[in-house]
Amino acid sequence: MGIKSGCLKPTLFGCLGLIVFGLIFGGISAFLALRGLDKQQIEEPELTHQLPGPAGGGEGSSGRVNQVILDLGEGEFKIRPAHPGEGVSVDAHYDREVHELQEDLEVRPDSSWVYRVRFRRTMPALQALFRALMGADAETYVRVNLPPDVPLALTIRSEKGGLEADLGGLWLTEADIRFRMGGFSLSVDEPLREPMDRLSIVGRMGGFEAGDLGNASPRSLDLDWRMGGASVDLDGPWASDADIRMTVRMGGMVVLVPEEVDARGVPDPGYHLRRDAAEVPPPVLRFSLSQRMGEIEVFRR
Repeated sequence: MGIKSGCLKPTLFGCLGLIVFGLIFGGISAFLALRGLDKQQIEEPELTHQLPGPAGGGEGSSGRVNQVILDLGEGEFKIRPAHPGEGVSVDAHYDREVHELQEDLEVRPDSSWVYRVRFRRTMPALQALFRALMGADAETYVRVNLPPDVPLALTIRSEKGGLEADLGGLWLTEADIRFRMGGFSLSVDEPLREPMDRLSIVGRMGGFEAGDLGNASPRSLDLDWRMGGASVDLDGPWASDADIRMTVRMGGMVVLVPEEVDARGVPDPGYHLRRDAAEVPPPVLRFSLSQRMGEIEVFRR
């Protein structure tokens, strides 16, 4: 008699073997998590850096732009403005056995600077999950505070977490934000020090919400969202014309346009997004839309 085909083979190297292996692996992870409960090392750092130059290098920066680079994963993250005159800083809460926080400030010869923050999980995911289920302190957050009186170029890379960014009142020249697997909320609740040159947001597998982007007034706005949903509110006093490129793949995006602008390039040229002639021409938002297995809907507020 031949050996029957299928995954349940006598050698247990088929599906049954995989199940047994999974149970063993899960048991080992649970055992390691239980042993590590008494080794929790909760960190609550408050790290502040004073910046070179007068008032943090603001008025006397002579056109120099500083850089903030954030590499964030596996946690809750908030980016917000600091008080005027304060340096750049970060405060956090995490278990050092599970996560690692790294940050540094590099000052260049021209007194401009680069500030980097990296936060990542160092423990295997399954072990960290069992650890949390067994009662370990699972609260994990990182808050980055950015000075409002310094010209900044912002770069964010975020993965498997929740990110909230409040950029209102900052002096941002450009921002490049890439997000994967999680939720991302962006707000600009008051005008920036100057209109941004460029704002680029790329997201994969998650949800995205943006509010009052007119307060940022980016001259170039790029939104690329895949496998998720996005809600984009362009409300706010646009200070200049803008080129807006939006891409959706396997998802949906809803865009709200304020009454005070002339929106062009929307799917139906006869739609009510074109304003009547006015004595003072309104800012023009030129849209370029790309959608595949999804839809971008543009509405007047």
